[in-house]
Parts: sequence; C-alpha cells; structure tokens
Amino acid sequence: MNVPDALPTLSAGSHDADHGEACVMEYVSLLAGEDWSDRPECTHPMLAHEARTTNDLLRDSDRARLVPLIGRLFGTTEDSPELRARLRIAQARQVMALLEPDSRSRVVGAIEEAETWLGRDGDSTDVHRAIDEAMAYPRHTGDLDPAHTSFHLNASRVFAFVMAPELEPAEAYAARALVVAHLVAASGECRADCGSEPARARRMVKELAELIDVYDEVTGRVATPSTQVDVRQLAQSLQ
Repeated sequence: MNVPDALPTLSAGSHDADHGEACVMEYVSLLAGEDWSDRPECTHPMLAHEARTTNDLLRDSDRARLVPLIGRLFGTTEDSPELRARLRIAQARQVMALLEPDSRSRVVGAIEEAETWLGRDGDSTDVHRAIDEAMAYPRHTGDLDPAHTSFHLNASRVFAFVMAPELEPAEAYAARALVVAHLVAASGECRADCGSEPARARRMVKELAELIDVYDEVTGRVATPSTQVDVRQLAQSLQ
C-alpha cells in the first residue's frame, strides 16, 4: 500500500499519496488500509459520492467538520436495492425539510409511494413507470436566485446516476421521490440558502451523518464517530 510519509491535510480535489493532502475519501482509504483512492472499496458508493461532494464544497476552514465521520465511512460495504432505496428516500426527506411547509405534501406523496415498494417484487415495467413519472413531473422555476434554482434542477437529474440493468422498482421510485423534492424546491419553495456553496456544504455534513445513520439502521452495523485524535492514531499505525 502507498502510505504518505506524514499525516495529510484535508483539502479539496483528488491528490497523489505523496503530496501531503487528501480528500476525505482518500483519508478513508488510508485509514482502512486500502490502496490510496478517493473511491475505496470499504465505503458504500452513495456515501462516498456525498462525502467527496461535501469535501470539495467546504471551505478549508470548515473541512474539519468531516473528521468525526471518517471512521464511520469505512466499513460501509453492504449493498442492496432496498438499502439504496432507503438512502434515496432519506435524501428526499432531507430536501423536503428545506421546503415551505405548505409545499411538502407534494413530496410526501412521492415518498409514501416509494416506501410501498420496499420489500416488494416488480419488473422493468414498474421501473420504466417510475422513470416516466419522474421525467413528466412539471419543471417550473420561481423567484429563487439563479444559482439556487440551478442547484436543484441539476440535483433532480438523479436518474443519470441510478440507471442500470439491475435497477429495481423500490430504488426507481425512491429516485423519483428525490426528483420530485428537488423540482418542488426549484419552483421557488426552498427556504434554505442552497445557492451558497459554503452554506450548503456545512448542511451537507449533517446530511451525510444522517445518511450514515440510515445505513447503520438498515444493515444493523454498530459504529462510533472518530475524533481528530482517533484519526491521527489510526494513520500513524499504518506507517
């Protein structure tokens, strides 16, 4: 394994192991004893994606907020269509929490529909129905600033990340719920400051912790957060 000579500094982007810097997922690969990578095998791909995104959006002064989550990110290796569906549903709920209260009912229905598919069998017809309904959902913009609107519209393109031959109805309908949540937000109903990347990134740290909670709940995994001292000791033990 390629191990740095000294403990790296958390920073944005991807890095070589000997450059003295690491994104949060490169840190995880180091502490898990894997080859240096921002896509370590020890972390669920959805959690790793959210961690990388959060890491890169955070200001340098805020990036230490991720340290307590480093120890919780490795060891998240289980996967299933239901787990992915529950993670997407959790993301839809996170977006829904940002909406004006009167607008949340439009997302509640989509979430409840997704939850009815958990544990149910289906076929490609059901998957395509979920996709068609997501694509047909009205795309209106309101009075949000352009950066805010753009964020939610871009985030609503979640099917670009979930499309695969093995996609099952539960995950497809969960992705549909997330699409609906972002499109309702883009219509002018979001109360948060999503147009500000630093503000959004600080909120994403909390949301990432919540997604790890969902992973632990679904899989029954018991994990504890890592302090900065824990991280340093783990890194030094690998050298």
